[in-house]
Amino acid sequence: MADPTNLILMVLHISFAAVTFAVTLTMGGALRRATGLGADVKLAMANLASRANAIAAIFGALTFLSGFALIFYRGGFKAISPTIHVSVTLVLGMIIFGWLFMTPTAKKLVAAASAPDDGPWLAAKKRWAMGDGILQLTWVLVLVLMFIKRG
Repeated sequence: MADPTNLILMVLHISFAAVTFAVTLTMGGALRRATGLGADVKLAMANLASRANAIAAIFGALTFLSGFALIFYRGGFKAISPTIHVSVTLVLGMIIFGWLFMTPTAKKLVAAASAPDDGPWLAAKKRWAMGDGILQLTWVLVLVLMFIKRG
């Protein structure tokens, strides 16, 4: 029978990562559809993107912490695959990127939603899409790394 503590930590870790990955998946399309529909719709979508970013940040940190719990439960960094080391570094980088890039971008979206023209909105939306794409691609890379076993 599998170790129940390891199983619980794995389920939590995978669940946290899944929420982090999924919570912002629809935001790019929602922001794109809000363009030209008026300040109220843009403001609602910008606030939704801001909340999604906050949820992703919280669950990203939980993913990172549960990953560390798994690492130390399994015997520390010497006992795990080098691909896990790379994944931990990438997740930490994503957390920092989220705080330094996505959070200010979400604030710019909210501010641009009430602008009289769509110029600031389009710039903030483009910045959001770029940052979100970088994060989603990095999550896919981390997922692939999780399945690579050491030789």
